[in-house]
Amino acid sequence: MRIRGIIFDKDGTLFDIQRSWSEWANVFVTKFSKKHDLEIKKLADAIHFDLASSKFLKESIFVHGSVDEVVDAIFQLFPQIPKKAIHHGLFENSSDAKQVPLTDLHKLFSSLNAITFGLVTNDSEHNAVNHLKQHNLTQYFDMIIGYDSGYGSKPESGQLEAFLRKTNFLPQEVLMIGDSIYDLVAANKINMPCLGVLSGTANESDLSAHTPFLIESIDKLYEWLKNTSL
Repeated sequence: MRIRGIIFDKDGTLFDIQRSWSEWANVFVTKFSKKHDLEIKKLADAIHFDLASSKFLKESIFVHGSVDEVVDAIFQLFPQIPKKAIHHGLFENSSDAKQVPLTDLHKLFSSLNAITFGLVTNDSEHNAVNHLKQHNLTQYFDMIIGYDSGYGSKPESGQLEAFLRKTNFLPQEVLMIGDSIYDLVAANKINMPCLGVLSGTANESDLSAHTPFLIESIDKLYEWLKNTSL
């Protein structure tokens, strides 16, 4: 069946998660730990951010989880800090985090102009829109969905189902593309074909358990679509 729609994840799929978020993470753990008198390393460990290398570790909940999951992870280590304060700290300056595209996205989206695009992220909808605006990319998307858009978050399939309702496409007519297990599991729940990209923190063995289709990065997508029938 012909692919009529593509749903993209954001961080690690369209944008390089390490280069886009490491500076923000350093500022967050430094400022938040100082403000609330917390041990900076313990706070960094809560989101699996390695201070020495300024990189997120493979298992980081920040990489694949929703904001609520990140809040819960921090709250478990620091129950004296109200969840509302943690949430506020996470969103301080996060919409301004400088996003680094993994390829020329204008060129990629223009080359696929017969396909309808959606963006589904476990970040907030506000952040997603702002991050796309940094590179003038909102024009390409028929729907931009965050964890707080009212459809739940990955690995549940509600966000993907919202895109299907909006477009009137069948699950088999849409391709989900993501760098984390959460992306692929959400697609598998509704029998939507999915493509894993190895540009995040998950490796080949992590993703191949959930899809037979893998590429190194989104810059290989056009070629992959041309040579693959689903």
